[in-house]
Amino acid sequence: MPADDNAPDAVQRPPFALAFGGRSARARTVLVYGNCQAPYLAQMLASLDDLNDDYRFVVALNHVLPGDAVAPAIADEDLKDVVLLLRQFEDHQANPAFTALAARLPARCPVIRYPSFALLSAWPFECPEPRERHDPAFPLWKRYPLGDMLGLQIAQAGLTGSMAVAAYMDLSERKMPDLRVRLQRDVDRMRRYDAHSDVQLADYVLDHFRDEHLFWTSGHLSAPAVAELARRVAEHARPVLGGSAARAEACLAAASINGGMGTHQHPIHPLVAEALELRFWRMDLAYRWHTQQWTYYEYIQRYIEYDTSW
Repeated sequence: MPADDNAPDAVQRPPFALAFGGRSARARTVLVYGNCQAPYLAQMLASLDDLNDDYRFVVALNHVLPGDAVAPAIADEDLKDVVLLLRQFEDHQANPAFTALAARLPARCPVIRYPSFALLSAWPFECPEPRERHDPAFPLWKRYPLGDMLGLQIAQAGLTGSMAVAAYMDLSERKMPDLRVRLQRDVDRMRRYDAHSDVQLADYVLDHFRDEHLFWTSGHLSAPAVAELARRVAEHARPVLGGSAARAEACLAAASINGGMGTHQHPIHPLVAEALELRFWRMDLAYRWHTQQWTYYEYIQRYIEYDTSW
């Protein structure tokens, strides 16, 4: 999620450290570079117990955190003995976060490139959330971190309750874009990312996204989706790291029961579900939103009202 680069007061944090796996002095580093999917990939890879704690999986984020101006730097001790870089493909390869990191890597460090998951077409009205609310319960991310451009229009009109939901549904039906075109853009992007990566994902997404709730937001994933990414990355990394495919399957299957990325699932509009033929979708499907379970209609009313009663 984007941060406000112009925030007047940067959030004060200790040096960034997000590492999983081996902690002994002999453990060598596998650097996992990428967006918010990278920490979950690193955690999944660290679950491969036949690597015998020989490796620590250290996360290097490619984006800033809320209140900061630059991506968090990796401590020198976490860059000791880097034996492999797992680098997520980016549209803009000149990301300053990677430029700063690359200067600190050993010469001829092996690199495996992997793509990111993204399905933008399932949330056609998503936008940045402009409503600034001080909320001690959500000190970094907002209570409603994902904006809805039509929901904001209804909120500005002052509507609440069932009238707000009805107005939203009417407006969204009139404003709904051609989702077949939007989905094809997603497919084209996934295949382009695959073409620039050693690991491919488009086939997995296209085979599963209609039957399984893979995408919790446009870029946050279910645990099985992250596990599949880890399985494919591990397959390419095996010549460097060792381990076996059979053991990886068992470890990742066990790790998949630990949930997915984050604490909320962005509810999907009924017309979007119909257009994209999402077979897992139901009218009464309850989505996790932090501590809550809401249907789409419950969510959109609370979002419009910016409800803070929960």
